[in-house]
Parts: sequence; C-alpha cells; structure tokens
Amino acid sequence: MTLHYSIVVVQEGKDCWAYAPSLAGVYGTGKTPGRAKKSLIEAIKLYIEDCRADGDPFPHSAAKIVQVDQVAIAV
Repeated sequence: MTLHYSIVVVQEGKDCWAYAPSLAGVYGTGKTPGRAKKSLIEAIKLYIEDCRADGDPFPHSAAKIVQVDQVAIAV
C-alpha cells in the first residue's frame, strides 16, 4: 500500500522544517529543504509503524494544499 500526503516545507533563517497538515505533531527538520523533507518522510514512517504496533488506525491524507501565500501585517 502506498499512502500520499501533501507536505509543506518552510525555511526560517538557516533552518528548514516540514510538516504534513494531515498528521498533526509529525514534522521534520534540516538545514536544507531537501533534508527537512527527508526527515519528515522518516518521521511519517515511524508514526505509521507506531500506529500499526499499537493497533491504532493512521490517517489517510484528505488534505490537498490549494494555496500557499505570504501576508504582510502592520503592527
């Protein structure tokens, strides 16, 4: 079985982090976007393994990222 998850990769300063909106609390980090993505893939695999070991269901992705944007907020 192959599962598909939409992911988001963010860079802040010199660090990157990645997450899947369908999997709250599961994320990856790295010094590059590619490493953050790879770290996230490993975290997702571990999450699924833990769910299987505990007999818990794991979420199938229903989220589709439709827009990523940046906004300016005056303070």
